[in-house]
Amino acid sequence: MRILGLLLFLVALFIGIGQNLAGMVNAPSIIIVFGGIVGMLWLGGGSIGGMFKAVFSSAVDDKAVRAAAADWKKARFCSLTAGLLGTLVGWLIMLRNMDDPAAIGPGMAIAVLTLMYALIIAFGICLPLQMGLARRTKMERDGSIVITASTAVLIFVLQAYVMYFSLLVTSPNK
Repeated sequence: MRILGLLLFLVALFIGIGQNLAGMVNAPSIIIVFGGIVGMLWLGGGSIGGMFKAVFSSAVDDKAVRAAAADWKKARFCSLTAGLLGTLVGWLIMLRNMDDPAAIGPGMAIAVLTLMYALIIAFGICLPLQMGLARRTKMERDGSIVITASTAVLIFVLQAYVMYFSLLVTSPNK
């Protein structure tokens, strides 16, 4: 059922993207998010192999499943952190190129797509896997979901303001 859920999520995402798939792929954003998640998990002592083993194997003990659920929670926070850092990098590129409106686009792409990738990974992959593992071990409810979602909304609103301001400043005066 997990694989079916993941496939449904991806199909819905690709249908929503439609013919704009090429515009949704940005190599720097992908590197920032995936490299950031893996690097922060390794730095924090997370076991990436154990995370996937607990999800796809039923022959894992309760202690390993609890550790994997905790690591998926860490991955969710790492994803949002990488998304925030990528957004800041994109903003810096935009601000550096304020005198050349044509050069603002790449920075804006990094800012927007990095956050989009981070949100997809955090709430479309890490959170469902964490909740599934927690359900297997009957762990208590995790209250950090509301905090994580609130943080993501705050980042999105800040990003919208910065990009709107950047577009206002660089638009030609008529």
